[in-house]
Amino acid sequence: MIRKNNTAVAAILLVVLFGTLVFIHEVRVREKAHQGIAVHADIVANALWNHNKEGVSQYLMLAAKLENYASVMVMDTRGNVFQKVSGISAGILDRFFSPLKLVPRQTLVSPVRYDDKIIGTLQAVWVCNTIYFDAILLVILVMVFVIFLLYTRVVNEKKMLENRVAHRTGELSELNKHLQKEIEEHKAAKQALEKSEERYRAYFEENIAGAYISTPLGRLIDCNRKYLDIFGFENKYQALNTPITDIYSRREERRQFLDTLVENRKVSAYETKFRKTDGSLIHLIENAAAVFDENGRLDHIRGFLLDVTEKHHLELQLLQTQKMESIGRLAGGIAHDFNNMLNVILGHADLALDKLDSSAPLYNHVQQIRNAATHSADITRQLLAFARKQTISPRVLDLNRTVEGMLTMLRRLLGEDIDLVWEPGDNPGAVQMDPSQIHQILANLCVNARDAIKDVGHITIKTQTKVFYEQEDSDLSGVIPGEFVRLRVTDDGCGMDQHTLDNLFDPFFTTKEVGKGTGLGLSTVYGIVKQNQGFIHVDSRPGKGATFDIFLPRYKDAVVTSKKESPENIPAGNGETILVVEDETAILELLQTMLEQLKYTVLAETSPQAALDLAKTCHGKIHLLITDVVMPEMNGRDLARQMTALYPKIRLLFMSGYTDNIIAGQAGEIPQTSFIQKPFSMQDIAGKVHDILTGS
Repeated sequence: MIRKNNTAVAAILLVVLFGTLVFIHEVRVREKAHQGIAVHADIVANALWNHNKEGVSQYLMLAAKLENYASVMVMDTRGNVFQKVSGISAGILDRFFSPLKLVPRQTLVSPVRYDDKIIGTLQAVWVCNTIYFDAILLVILVMVFVIFLLYTRVVNEKKMLENRVAHRTGELSELNKHLQKEIEEHKAAKQALEKSEERYRAYFEENIAGAYISTPLGRLIDCNRKYLDIFGFENKYQALNTPITDIYSRREERRQFLDTLVENRKVSAYETKFRKTDGSLIHLIENAAAVFDENGRLDHIRGFLLDVTEKHHLELQLLQTQKMESIGRLAGGIAHDFNNMLNVILGHADLALDKLDSSAPLYNHVQQIRNAATHSADITRQLLAFARKQTISPRVLDLNRTVEGMLTMLRRLLGEDIDLVWEPGDNPGAVQMDPSQIHQILANLCVNARDAIKDVGHITIKTQTKVFYEQEDSDLSGVIPGEFVRLRVTDDGCGMDQHTLDNLFDPFFTTKEVGKGTGLGLSTVYGIVKQNQGFIHVDSRPGKGATFDIFLPRYKDAVVTSKKESPENIPAGNGETILVVEDETAILELLQTMLEQLKYTVLAETSPQAALDLAKTCHGKIHLLITDVVMPEMNGRDLARQMTALYPKIRLLFMSGYTDNIIAGQAGEIPQTSFIQKPFSMQDIAGKVHDILTGS
């Protein structure tokens, strides 16, 4: 619409312009024509005055030609024609336009003056052919108009195109923005995907569990480094070429795993055994998820494997330790009561033997009773050793010298068919423990080795220093970092299977025939070693013999001492006063009788409070307090403290069949303290009391 209005306005302006130009041109042409006839009149005035017709004629012909006159003539004042000349003939266009009055003819008249006097008249018929100019002007204007129209059209189209281009540019700009945004979003999504893939790959590769992806048939698609480490694969190629079904310890477990996975779409905390590349079994916990395709078929499996072999071993060790401690507490409790009874039997047997002649008929019977009581006491000592409840007298011992001192006894114990080989290490060092415990360890291990050898064989005892470090990768279980002395006992007997090794240190476990073993030998060794902060390692296979490695903490600082030999004769007293406190009446009476026979003055009480009351009222000096450790009202340690307050120089002797750590570590707290283990013989108590009172 705007474009049409602009065209109409332009047309009107063109018409107005054309009319104006035509009008101006007509006026100017006519004015020029009138001016021209006057000029011509002035020119021919002289010729007319002089009657020069030829001059007038020539000039008029020239003027007619120049001024486009159809005819021109000069007349005198009387109206006579002086000279007349015809102009150019009319052209085709003039003849065509004349009837249409488009080429009008106008008579132009001008007086001829000579010296300001009119001497004639110049008259010309002027052909006004401005139509041609007008036509040309019209053509030009039309052309200009057309050009203008074309220009405006081009301009409009250009504007439209520019607008369209601008609009399209805007649209393209918006599209470009959207596209740029989509590109950025795509780039961000790609980066996020790459980061997610990187995180997933890092999570997959660096996971502490063995991660894997496999087909339902067990073909491995991918796995991480931990997976290779768990099973001992050298590289991923080897793992990818080993089906998962081949590393299960039993194929039935693989089938059970797949059934559970398909049914529940995942498996959590599935614990089972796998086999490493070296053939060894490991315990793993498997967590897996099933991935199904669009048809609902199991496509692949994603899983994680966590090695819990060490945890499994630790749980077994904890269970074993708890079992041993439970049995130890039971054994300690039994030993306490049993030792009291044995003390009565053994003590009265000693009293009876002391009064009987060796040729008396009852002497042998009483001796057998005493032997049986002594053997039973050995059993309770083994129970207490296993329970780690027996009271010991630790000494700093040179291990080589201690073992050498036992070789004669051990060879006599083993018999002639067994060759006992002693291979002492080069200065393995010292240990701090009771010498009797070394005796128990070697005696039990050697007897056990002897029984494992059917006929003729060898038993080897070795010593050596061994150091374990914090980060040491050791195959030994229960390793404690530090410096140890290793006592090794090796035999070439029948060896042991895995079942025997698993139950080796269980109390009362034995592979011997009924009546030939108590099952306490190795459990006693275990208890002694643990009591001395050591550990044991056993290596054995059926038909390959056995090796027992006892690791005991190496003692570095003290001078090695040796055990003092017991006197052969029973030492007697010199009337010293001894206060005996024992809640078991039978033991109290027995001990009173023994001490009185040994020439001591005895004060006997069954309760700690009665003993304190007696001590407060006693006018004489009490040289020694012998007290049971475990009593209902007050334990022996508390009694000793109160008694020491009354008699600062009194000496103390504790006795018990089961200490339960009541006096453990009290040597520095309560001075002049000694201990005797129930059951004890008359010679034992006589020697102990004599040593205490004499300070030897």
